[in-house]
Amino acid sequence: MVASNSHHTPEAPHGTAEGSAAAREPSSCASFQPYHQGQLDVFCAVYAVANALRSVHPLGMGQARRLFNDVLLDLSRDADAFRTVLYNATDHDALVRAVLECARRDVVPLRVERPFATSPALRVTGRVGPDASAPARRAYGPDASLPDRWGHGPDASPQPTPRAVWETLVGWLCGGTGRAAVLRFHRYLPFKGDPVISHWTAAGIPLGDTLFLHDSSRESNAIHVIERGGFVTAPEHLSDDRLVLVEPRCLYLIDVSV
Repeated sequence: MVASNSHHTPEAPHGTAEGSAAAREPSSCASFQPYHQGQLDVFCAVYAVANALRSVHPLGMGQARRLFNDVLLDLSRDADAFRTVLYNATDHDALVRAVLECARRDVVPLRVERPFATSPALRVTGRVGPDASAPARRAYGPDASLPDRWGHGPDASPQPTPRAVWETLVGWLCGGTGRAAVLRFHRYLPFKGDPVISHWTAAGIPLGDTLFLHDSSRESNAIHVIERGGFVTAPEHLSDDRLVLVEPRCLYLIDVSV
């Protein structure tokens, strides 16, 4: 998530008349918005795990920084893998597993469950708008007329329904102390083929039909809540009122009370 700098203006050389004038008058760069943490990197997966752990364990800044550094050092030993992560050419699922393994080894004993690990990876690009999903919605319905647990994703591959994902996630979070969750979502705009954001986040305790997120992003369009009826789990179910796609196979349930 990198914001373009539309206010970039080359500085005039020092000692010139133009340079002297620039020193006396406000520069057009003075109004630029500084980059903040996360805009120039793609490590939301690391932050998601750290924030999930911090919500149920006293993870201090120093310990979190060591976790962050150790994971990146391990990753950097494989140049191809490191390049893939840096250039965002992956879903970062392996990075999440690496952070969890490092945390298990160096921070706190924990148990991790992946209830939908066998779900196929989703093809999340190429959507052309709500008209493309209308036949699927008519055929299957949002939830009620789908099989109790499974719907259909791209190429008729089985995908958990939003209801199954919601009930599994909320049931886990409300099932005991020391529990947290990490998930990946994609956010779309109407009539846009690709998601505008693909992001890892940490889930907080739900309140009614609202799931609050411990999210690392400070972007103005960041998502901090997910509504029970406001997301889908397969691209063909996207619509104008459901523009968030939660990827089932990328749901990690964490328990530090082991």
